[in-house]
Amino acid sequence: MQSRITSIPIARSNGIRVNDASRDESQGVPEMHKDEHIIIIAPVGQDAVAMADLLHAEGFETQICQRLDECSREISDKAGALLLTEEALESVQGSLLFDVLRAQPTWSELPLIILTSGDESRRAGLLDLAAAAAGTVTLLERPISTRTLTRSVQVALRSRRRQYQVRDLVTQLANLNETLEHRVRERTAELSAANRKLENEISQRKGLEGQILEISDREQQRIGQELHDGLCQHLAAVAFMTRGVVLRLKNHRVFEVEDLEKISQLVNEAVIDARNLARGLHRLDVDSAGFLPALRDLVSREIWKTPCRLKVKTKLTLNDDSVASHLYRLIREAVINAHKHAQAKEIVVEIRQSNSEIIFSVTDDGIGIPAGINNFHGLGFQIMEYRARSMGARLQVESLKQRGTRISCYLPQSDKTGIPAKSVL
Repeated sequence: MQSRITSIPIARSNGIRVNDASRDESQGVPEMHKDEHIIIIAPVGQDAVAMADLLHAEGFETQICQRLDECSREISDKAGALLLTEEALESVQGSLLFDVLRAQPTWSELPLIILTSGDESRRAGLLDLAAAAAGTVTLLERPISTRTLTRSVQVALRSRRRQYQVRDLVTQLANLNETLEHRVRERTAELSAANRKLENEISQRKGLEGQILEISDREQQRIGQELHDGLCQHLAAVAFMTRGVVLRLKNHRVFEVEDLEKISQLVNEAVIDARNLARGLHRLDVDSAGFLPALRDLVSREIWKTPCRLKVKTKLTLNDDSVASHLYRLIREAVINAHKHAQAKEIVVEIRQSNSEIIFSVTDDGIGIPAGINNFHGLGFQIMEYRARSMGARLQVESLKQRGTRISCYLPQSDKTGIPAKSVL
């Protein structure tokens, strides 16, 4: 901290000399700001009162401090400058004043104006003593004129105002840093959450890829089994009976017409099996007009081991081909799952209306969902749930109280729910 000595021409007398002419030459009452009190410490005589009256007459806010321990807070918080006599520094409480000055925040260097009447060596000693605790020190030799005192106070206050500006900038900077750190923490938390979500999605995708491969293997095994047990058996029987007819013809023997009819029957059955198998492997996209016929064809297939029937309890007209396709594939997946896992005696596909929703449900009377087992995270269920969301519907899976499972898709009517028009019922 640097010390500044302001040299001012002085007029020697035994006190503070009030010069009216000098007062008239002053620049008027200065504009005062908050926290610009002039703290006056002058323990000897009436110096404190005289200086307070003089400064008050010039428009300054003053406060006389009788005891340093009582004024330490005012000196730290409210003082614009500290005006004191050399006797205050030499008093018993001078060390307390220096402690208060040393405890100032980094932005603060409270200006000190010290009135002295000692010789050069004494002034130098006071200056060294004050400079150790304060950064801005002004020594005025008594007696002094009013103009000298007021100008010194004005200079001190200007210095103090600059310090307050620094304080405000430091506070703003601290607030900005805090805001920035808060935003950085928020952004870091968001990025961490996004990263965890991405990691979960990657892990889930890897799991789904494994399930897809497993399903593909099972489907290949199922297709191979169906080909072997169904179509291949029919074709083998056709080949065997045809070979018998060929041998009879070759030996000019008589063959029965029933044999040719049986061969024709077996070929027709083989064609039906192949057609059913092909329809199970690939179904052209179902459009709005073909939705109900496709459902009727689905439930009437002979490949199902469990009887399946369709119940339509409401008039249904779909205007969106995408919705019709999603609905068909969702219901088909539910029917296939019921045939594979439910061990049911009957499967019912039902279409009905409830309030503002059309409910498409697949119900079986099988074993239901075992307690404590969550089967809702498999690939099939996730695909069904995706299809329901794609058309603005919701999917519900429930285990019935008595026996069986019901999978329901609730499709809202757009004119009542505000969902984009995908279905008009």
